[in-house]
Amino acid sequence: MKKAKVERDPLEEIDLLDSMYSALVDLLVEKGVITEEEYEREIKQKLKVT
Repeated sequence: MKKAKVERDPLEEIDLLDSMYSALVDLLVEKGVITEEEYEREIKQKLKVT
């Protein structure tokens, strides 16, 4: 089965990835893998765009 290639503009792609990332962080916090404070202190700092 061949998958159809979906054309997205870069802003749509960024928005989709941001939504996926936020959902993953929410799930990790909900499951107790990380805390909100750990996310803010350790992970979020590494993701800053320069």
